[in-house]
Order: sequence, then C-alpha cells, then structure tokens
Amino acid sequence: MNLNATISASPYDAFYDMASVYCFDSVQNYCFSLTRAPNSSEIEIMVVDQINRKTEELTIQLNRNNIKATINPALAKQLDRHEKYTIEFIATEQEFKNIQHSLEKIFEGKSGLSVNAV
Repeated sequence: MNLNATISASPYDAFYDMASVYCFDSVQNYCFSLTRAPNSSEIEIMVVDQINRKTEELTIQLNRNNIKATINPALAKQLDRHEKYTIEFIATEQEFKNIQHSLEKIFEGKSGLSVNAV
C-alpha cells in the first residue's frame, strides 16, 4: 500500500496518554497510525479508519521522506491484508526529528525500528 500522507506525531500526548504517529492520505481517505501507551509492551496499529490490532512485533524503516512498514502476514489479515506500506511525506527538519523521537518512544525496549535520516 502506497500513501502520500500528512503526518502528526507526538512522543507523548498527555490527553491520550500515549506516544503516537498518525499518517493520513487525504486522496485515498486512508490512515495508518502507530500508538503505544507508557505501560504497555504492545504497539497498536490502526489502518483505514478504526481497524486496529495490537502487536509485539513490527518493522518500521524511517527515511527522510518516507516510512516503510512491514506487518507480519497473520496480523495483516486481521487489518486490511496489506503486509507492506510505503508512506511518503514532506517534513521540515524539526518535524522529521519529532517523527523520529515519537517512533523511538513507540519502539522503546523493542527491536524493529531503523532510522536513516539522510
């Protein structure tokens, strides 16, 4: 699944009590988000609009202008059947750092996140 998205990210949203990265493609009316509560070991993935599942494992590659996500096949079947996402975005340096910091909080204590900021 390829998305051209606007992204909002927060390493800690006090209102929702979680770290989050929310991506929305307005042309396809499609969202992809990752969240994690401070005391949870699971990452919640939401796709489309409110189809969500929690997982212990997920692979995310953050690049300067995109996020590549790989979801295991069993979990993808419970969501919308897409195992791979490429989410293109435009972000300032500060916005990119916020996205990176938010993903680092979501993946704190976990493997699966790689960052290529070049």
